[in-house]
Amino acid sequence: MTADRLFDLTMALGEGPVWDERHHTLYWVDIPEGQIWRHNFTDNASHHTDLGETVGMCCLTPAGDMVAALKHDIVLLKNGERTVLAGGLEADLPDNRFNDGKCDAAGRLLAGTMDTKGQQRRGKLYSLTQGQPVVTLEKDITCSNGLGWSPDNKTMYYIDTPSGYLWGYDYDLDTGAVTNRRPLIDYTKEQGSFDGMCVDSEGMLWVAHWGGYCVSRWNPETGKKIGEVKVPAPCVTSCCFGGTHMDTLFITTARGGEKERTDYPLSGSLFAVKPGVTGPTANRFGGAAT
Repeated sequence: MTADRLFDLTMALGEGPVWDERHHTLYWVDIPEGQIWRHNFTDNASHHTDLGETVGMCCLTPAGDMVAALKHDIVLLKNGERTVLAGGLEADLPDNRFNDGKCDAAGRLLAGTMDTKGQQRRGKLYSLTQGQPVVTLEKDITCSNGLGWSPDNKTMYYIDTPSGYLWGYDYDLDTGAVTNRRPLIDYTKEQGSFDGMCVDSEGMLWVAHWGGYCVSRWNPETGKKIGEVKVPAPCVTSCCFGGTHMDTLFITTARGGEKERTDYPLSGSLFAVKPGVTGPTANRFGGAAT
């Protein structure tokens, strides 16, 4: 399968797609531009919000407001106002920033950091529960990236890109604790490196390949690749399921360098494909709406 370009928009570094099933809207971020984008498929209109600093990821709340991880702060964006939920994280490391994140089924936000100049093991993975202090789940992270959970929420999947492995953890949904870290997939022989990811309704993993021109599908039980979607751009960053029937895989990419932009002019675009499986709706920060 090959993914098709969605619309005539180009990101410097598109990341973190999130589908809002209530309003038929796709959200994503352009990290270095400090922008949260949204495209409503009902009226086919795109809009963006400028945040004035890097934004590594975004997610929705049950009320439909937005939570975003900026350079060093996690903030709630509501009615044009910005409220800091967790501030000054790694402010003593000016080259660090938040990169990717996702909510678990209990409404916690997990988000990680990276050093923008490539220094090793200077990032962390954090967990934020609404109304509570932020918790550090992992240290010595180089480039915190994709996150996901098994359908029963007992296993968390995590990518620290330069490590060469997609990692599994035992996950306690009641407490948010992670234990028993173990390598599930060795991608050192794959084209490109693992970046963002999502989990489908069958419990299989969909992983974007930075430098690999594709999104691949993996069985976490066997560690084997079982499918692939080709993308006409080398720097594939992340993916999520959405659409009316949750059967569309949305894929973000980055522009890359001059060679990537020249040889692959669609670099930085958003793409979509129907891979024949569905995915769950996105978890929201703070839990499900009542």
